[in-house]
Amino acid sequence: MTAKKTKERPEFIEALSRAYQLRRKNIVMLTGDTHGLFWNQNKESFSAFEMTLVDYLREKFNVVRMDIAGGISFPDKPTEMEVIRICESKDGVVVPKDRRDQMSRLIDSSRHSPLPALVLLRGMQEAFCRVRKVESHIKPLCVLFQYAGALFPTGDFGRLGDLDRQRLVVFLSWVNHPNFTHSPDLLVLANDVKSEINHKINALPHCTHYEIQLPDKNDREAFVNWFNGEGPKIRFKNGKGRYIENTAGLKLTHLKDMLEEARRTSTAITKELVVSQVNEILQAELGDIIRVKYPAHTSKDIIGYKETGAIFKSIFERCEDVDTAVSAILVSGPNGAGKTYQLEAYAAESGRVVIELAGIRGSFFGETDRFFELLRWHISTFGKILILVDEAHTAFGSVHSGGTHQTEMRLSGNIIKMMGNPQNLGKVLWGMMTSRPDELDPDIKSRAPIQVPIFDLEGETREAFVKEMFKRKSINLGKSIEEIVEETDYYSARDYRNLVAEVMAQRRKKPEITVLDVLSGWYASKSIKTQREYQSLIAALHCSYPKLLPERLRAMSDVEINKQIEELKWYLSRS
Repeated sequence: MTAKKTKERPEFIEALSRAYQLRRKNIVMLTGDTHGLFWNQNKESFSAFEMTLVDYLREKFNVVRMDIAGGISFPDKPTEMEVIRICESKDGVVVPKDRRDQMSRLIDSSRHSPLPALVLLRGMQEAFCRVRKVESHIKPLCVLFQYAGALFPTGDFGRLGDLDRQRLVVFLSWVNHPNFTHSPDLLVLANDVKSEINHKINALPHCTHYEIQLPDKNDREAFVNWFNGEGPKIRFKNGKGRYIENTAGLKLTHLKDMLEEARRTSTAITKELVVSQVNEILQAELGDIIRVKYPAHTSKDIIGYKETGAIFKSIFERCEDVDTAVSAILVSGPNGAGKTYQLEAYAAESGRVVIELAGIRGSFFGETDRFFELLRWHISTFGKILILVDEAHTAFGSVHSGGTHQTEMRLSGNIIKMMGNPQNLGKVLWGMMTSRPDELDPDIKSRAPIQVPIFDLEGETREAFVKEMFKRKSINLGKSIEEIVEETDYYSARDYRNLVAEVMAQRRKKPEITVLDVLSGWYASKSIKTQREYQSLIAALHCSYPKLLPERLRAMSDVEINKQIEELKWYLSRS
């Protein structure tokens, strides 16, 4: 695909045109990728959002730009002269020098003074209404408000500062007057996220909103082909197609930076560079709570857990079909059992991108709406994904708890809505990982019809697990396997990994040392042994597949399990 085969006009231009011409909306809010690059047919190249927008609008409008810092400005001198003529000419042709100078001074004084600038813009628009009665052919006025969230911040009147409230009232008074509502003039409000713009504007009947999506695969391919055609070819270590796939979630400006660097240094672009860039951008916008992962391990790296693996495989297979897909799964079990490791492995095999969320609760206190909007926006760009939420019971506040802050409750409500969105079925799978599923909000648990517990292996499968762990590090256990398993009967999968590392570390100084020798002087902490048993019992109650339960738990009734849970709960509360 070449740049010439891209859409003739960007989709946001088409949406703006439809809203204005067909739906008679003359206030349009544009959010999303407002700092990206777009195909500009007029320039036969990719250009920045504002330049692209202005180039398409100037054909039918007199475009004026406004922001909170720079005040009023014009894309070119002819437009400025035409606006001043319409505002200040008495005969429609000549503008007296003193009136032109006065108008120029008013425009210059609008810098850093947004309230007077708004009043001046209203006066300009009213002048267009007057002149239009005698010059019906003049192009309508279009005002582009950049960083509209700073100009009209969100909040009710009582929560806004004096200047913010005055600007909002002046704007609402202007756009609700018949001089504007019945005119062909257009106002465009651009901002990264919709939630930062005052909701009273979006509620206006003649206002509409369009979210500019991040570039899809076709957009990224067209840009790479165009960029490659403008100079020396770029080399891609894993192929151009893989690069285009892996850059999902990035703006074209980010692609341009990588391509420019590769061209100037004559180095190939690697997958590691792309993954690093994706995470850097996401964390810059959403903080450290989000990370895109491309797991290097697969099911072949998992020892044991064949029945669990078969279930995970079937889950990802059924999520390929909307009719059989589920929106979320709940994976529970004691700490260190390998919940995250296993789910990541099967997600990687299925071809899904893994997005990990952690520390959501409280990380964006007061910025919940903005965070959720950006999260939803970024997620929509990726292909099929697994959203992994570790320790999910601490990630979200309950919408039913009286102790949950309203901000956290709104975040949880938004996440629940996203999980239940039928449009995401098959595309987005939520993996809720937790050692305490009993503390999860019931609305979240109800979104997870499949609940998979992961327990410590027992009996022969545990022996096979331990043997294989050491075998992969070329350590032969011989006949000591039974004694090792007996001494480590409380170990988790993570504890065994630490034991292997300890043995390897000690063998560097003493090559002949055995595993039993190491265990005589070192063992995994027993501090959470009781807590892990407690977590295992809770996981047994959150199980969609009884065959996954260890024999000892399978033989117990729910009443017996609940009784043990209560006993351990009492014991732990006193320890």
